[in-house]
Amino acid sequence: MSTSRTWTGLLIVAATALSPAVADASAAINAYGGNVSVSWSVSGVPSAGLTNITFPITVNPATVHAAGTYFAQQYNFRNNSTGGYTGLQPRANLNGHERLHGVFSSFTNGATSTDPNCHNGADGGAGVSCASDFDAVYGHTYAVTVARTGTDTWTGTATDTVTGASSHIGTYRMPTGSGNLNGSHSGFVEYYSTTTNCAQLPRTDVVFGGPTSTDGNLTGTTRANYEYGECTGQANFQAGNVGNGVHVTRGWGGTTPTPGTVVRNTGSGRCLDDPAGNTNNGTRMAIGDCTGASNQTWTSTSGNALTLGGKCLDAYAGGTSPGTAVILWDCHGGTNQQWVFGADGAIRGTQSGLCLSPSGGATGNGTLVVLATCTGQPIQRWTRG
Repeated sequence: MSTSRTWTGLLIVAATALSPAVADASAAINAYGGNVSVSWSVSGVPSAGLTNITFPITVNPATVHAAGTYFAQQYNFRNNSTGGYTGLQPRANLNGHERLHGVFSSFTNGATSTDPNCHNGADGGAGVSCASDFDAVYGHTYAVTVARTGTDTWTGTATDTVTGASSHIGTYRMPTGSGNLNGSHSGFVEYYSTTTNCAQLPRTDVVFGGPTSTDGNLTGTTRANYEYGECTGQANFQAGNVGNGVHVTRGWGGTTPTPGTVVRNTGSGRCLDDPAGNTNNGTRMAIGDCTGASNQTWTSTSGNALTLGGKCLDAYAGGTSPGTAVILWDCHGGTNQQWVFGADGAIRGTQSGLCLSPSGGATGNGTLVVLATCTGQPIQRWTRG
């Protein structure tokens, strides 16, 4: 089924319209930079509530690799509306590895924990805060899960859906009788590290996927609402629906150069490849046996370009029809050179809304890559690294 993308304009409201909790104990309330509001919901929730919710979150490579922003989803309980939040925060690279900081907190008076990843108090108030840093890959989708693991006991984890590596964030116990999880709430992108100028707001690029639960194999949606607070209307905010999720970008400069990586096609196991290896304008892209050589090393930019050898991945002649060739060309910043890694693993052209795909769904070495109607099949899924 084709996945649509709809870019939304800004809806500017007073900051008091939503009051999300801030990132963690290091966060500063009303920090200069502002926030983006999102909301999520799951249909068909049992009357007793949910015993687990998974929030897919993809921190894309254009996001600054440094502390200062928080991508979060909030939740609450059937019999306790205070609730909490969970999500991911970027961190600086360490020993050649990208890093993320997982957060899992409750703001409920009476919540307790003996987990070494957790401590009493949340954002200066009651509750429990849990957190864990881990090696990560920007561009991979992380299944950030809140799950009941005992009577009134809840555990937060972050699992790389590409590699399967799972990171324990923390476990806490809610007051007796708090019940299961409700099926809707809000979330946010928060800038909690002070900046002095909206024109210098660090770049954030994130996809919030639609939430899921194993209770009845339920699925839901996440949508962006508006930006609010400092820098509203001044921070290059864009939000576009991607399937059941939403892709949110905001900010400008200060991006950390991201190391080049291979872009691997799930359906074939082969990599996006410059088969000629010469980066000439007009060279058609293909899939090839993965070698990790320079002709397969792609770098994402803050402008959503994919570059190789100083050239950009390009939809030939600005084509927007299925079958359009995908080539290398001098970078010019046009929308036919902008690509979005979706929560579903697809790479979509911003101009066309079509997906990168080996031609005809073929998997052979040297198969040319084209634009195709998005189907969600493995042959149109890609991973980084």
